[in-house]
Amino acid sequence: MTNVFAVIGQHRAEPDRLLLLGDDGRYYAYTPDGQLTLADPADAWAIDDDDDDDE
Repeated sequence: MTNVFAVIGQHRAEPDRLLLLGDDGRYYAYTPDGQLTLADPADAWAIDDDDDDDE
């Protein structure tokens, strides 16, 4: 089974950590060493605003 993720942001204090949204609707933190963990998209994350892509 293939997992599908969209990169939607990065951690404010640790920019190498990316915030992903999985096709299961859950949020994940991705670290440079390839580890995935469940994440809470709280204030610590800078989330991309995809509304700008509509222009």
